[in-house]
Amino acid sequence: MTEKSKPEISVCVCTYKRPAMLLKLLESLAKQTFPLEKFEVIVVDNDKSASASHAILQTAQRYPALSVSYEIESTQGIAYARNRTVELAIGSLLAFIDDDELAICSWLSDMVESIRKFEVHAVLGPVIPQYSEGTRAWVIKSGFFERPRFATGTYIRSGICRTGNALVKACLVKSRQPSPFDARFAESGGEDVDLFRWLENQGSKFVWCDKAEVCEVVPIARQNLGYMLERGLRVSVTYWQEVNCKRSKVSAFLEAMFGFGIGVIFAVWGLCVFPAGLHRTARSWVISAKGFGRVIALTDYRLAGYR
Repeated sequence: MTEKSKPEISVCVCTYKRPAMLLKLLESLAKQTFPLEKFEVIVVDNDKSASASHAILQTAQRYPALSVSYEIESTQGIAYARNRTVELAIGSLLAFIDDDELAICSWLSDMVESIRKFEVHAVLGPVIPQYSEGTRAWVIKSGFFERPRFATGTYIRSGICRTGNALVKACLVKSRQPSPFDARFAESGGEDVDLFRWLENQGSKFVWCDKAEVCEVVPIARQNLGYMLERGLRVSVTYWQEVNCKRSKVSAFLEAMFGFGIGVIFAVWGLCVFPAGLHRTARSWVISAKGFGRVIALTDYRLAGYR
């Protein structure tokens, strides 16, 4: 990419102490069918020790035609890292993908085709779990790491939008001030849903592109009940805290009591279905954790998932 040329797309990647996974992601981006000269890759390392630097160097040596910019964001938190990628990006479109994901070779081409065809403000695509060797059957059967999919062209709401696989018009993202991703979610996560909710409130429309797949590695370290319950609880607390900000204290309390009931019922049900398989218990207990999350959401406490 010459100094005079401007990329059409800026691919925004945040990374933290996963250099091997980052290297594989960059390799998948270097193999895109979308012309390399029409996109840049922005990598922001949230590790101030620059643990991703070697992966960047290897990529530059193997794929010199791929334009990669590398910066460090020393302030800890996913929202700060995401904001830095947006700040550095110069493309008219922003593509978001995570450092533990891999893009199929037509990913960018498919996303661009959809945003042009349907004349929308953002396109979202599926994230397919890629299970590590040694994954136990109950983990897959639980469906915890599966995400909903839709037919290409389906209009979707902000509640299911994530930055794991998204293409958004840059001008809209950058128009949110003082920063696109709210620092309140720096440690808890949910900053991406918050951004898409804001975009939706501004009148933005989102569409689904089902063929623009990316794969997400599911490491063994996440394949346990502890992780599933913590994530379910954290996501629920973050979501309901935002909802409670826009409702009366009475409504928030009633919602919390309803959540408490759900938590108790599904906690007991999880024990009852254990003989039928751990995957059924996992499903029930995750629902239970989300129910109890409504209770915790009455407070200002935030669970940290990105510390």
